[in-house]
Amino acid sequence: MNLSISLNPEAVRLIGSEEELRQFARDVFDEHRRILSAGGDAVKKNSLETAVTVVELPDRPPVCVKEFRWRGALHAAKGLFRATQGLRTFRNGELLIRAGFLAARPMALMRDTTFGLVKSEWVIMEFIPHGLELDRYILKRISENWEPEEQRSMVRLFGRYLARLHSAGIAHADLKTCNILVKEDADRIRFFLLDYDDVRFQRSVSWKQRAKNLTQIFLSSPLSLGPAQRSRLLGEYTFHCGIGGKDRRKLAKKVLKMVGNRDILYVGFQGDVRERTCWQANNPEPRL
Repeated sequence: MNLSISLNPEAVRLIGSEEELRQFARDVFDEHRRILSAGGDAVKKNSLETAVTVVELPDRPPVCVKEFRWRGALHAAKGLFRATQGLRTFRNGELLIRAGFLAARPMALMRDTTFGLVKSEWVIMEFIPHGLELDRYILKRISENWEPEEQRSMVRLFGRYLARLHSAGIAHADLKTCNILVKEDADRIRFFLLDYDDVRFQRSVSWKQRAKNLTQIFLSSPLSLGPAQRSRLLGEYTFHCGIGGKDRRKLAKKVLKMVGNRDILYVGFQGDVRERTCWQANNPEPRL
């Protein structure tokens, strides 16, 4: 294995020195591989293409490791012409932080290369404790008899968060609720983007991208988040984007058309959940 290590200078202070961070990355890499071999709760994902673990070493902060696996020579060859998934993740996490958004700071990028091709990559980043993906957060709160006003408050905050992202020229190619982490503390709700390799930084976010992202949120939110809350989300989003009048209704209708009769798919506590509905039949004219 021909490993190279790139360090994030902003992460050095979390460990002590550049050499300490480099050694820490090596130790984390070894522990990540051991955890995947042994299995257990520290393995958060282990598929053909990616693996995610949480690594805790003595006297060091816990970290999250995301591994991008070998997907064949053709896929690897694309890395000769554009940034690879691991490199995009490593860069984009820091760019999000600099843009004023909460994110787990990438600390190191490790790459296994051969003849100039990247075979596998490992991104080591900060671990965000006590967070829950948005789809499972919604399920958990509803199971706890979520107060209507608290539910409305969360939806408003999330609508403003999406508006702030898009207003900053930030779009996500796969903006599903499982790619948004929610953290509650001290009566405050905060949102973190996940899967940074799908984040795009642009001068402006097009109407097509806005509608796509909103549709992705609709189709990955549990059905228990009803039509009224989804309309509230759209209303809050458009208001804080400065989209008014006919344009607000036009965007809402476009989102509902894109949603159509497609199934809702999200990640529950026992795995993927598919729910069938028809939003156009249930809520043909969103009130904004």
